[in-house]
Amino acid sequence: MSHRSVISALAGTARLAPYLDAVGGDHGRACGLYLWANDLAGALHSTVAFVEVSVRNAMNRELRIWNSRQGSGYGADWALRKGAAPLLYQLVMKNSLEYAQNCARKEAGRRPKGHPRYRVQITHDDVVSQLMFGTWMSLIHPRDPQAPQRCAQLWKVSLCRSFPHADPSDSGRKKLGKQLERVRKLRNRVAHHDSLLDVEVLRRLNDMLAVLRAVDSRLPSLAMTRNRIRSILKEDPRRKRGLM
Repeated sequence: MSHRSVISALAGTARLAPYLDAVGGDHGRACGLYLWANDLAGALHSTVAFVEVSVRNAMNRELRIWNSRQGSGYGADWALRKGAAPLLYQLVMKNSLEYAQNCARKEAGRRPKGHPRYRVQITHDDVVSQLMFGTWMSLIHPRDPQAPQRCAQLWKVSLCRSFPHADPSDSGRKKLGKQLERVRKLRNRVAHHDSLLDVEVLRRLNDMLAVLRAVDSRLPSLAMTRNRIRSILKEDPRRKRGLM
């Protein structure tokens, strides 16, 4: 079986359609474009991972400090049951927290007997690691029309310190929020293996580097140390054949 047949069977007619459209219906070139896009997705995934982990850890660090100062009923472990102070709880939303807590419990239940944390209760960090990127983004760039004022308040008292190299004003929050929203959409396209042919990749890379720089000025160079996004873009089969 030829590579062309294997790729057709792997991708399926619907998934391969945009690649065929991009090269004028040439099946062989469409398969080559599909493989190229797969390489690009892999490179983007590693950069998105840098952003997701950096943002999550930076925000969680400041939220732990802020939550522990909200009165005797609250501590640093805001992600555990009834642990978040009202402002944070309203923004994270009950469903998001409960889903993350349930995922953490299921993950803990899968630990084998030899695991060092076998039958150990879930921790705050276990839950935090299960919160979706969209949840973190919504603390800065709200999707709920009633949330902007709460987001602005939490930014002012806590989250602006998660991004010490960003503009600490509310305008800075909004700018960062838009960057995070674009990164979130890219992340979902990559995660669901959607076509990246119409994505403005260099602009999205700039968004990711800007977010990383806002967290720590050293992060962009670290993220790009072994990154192949720019070199892969130069190999775009459409560019070589004048189809862009």
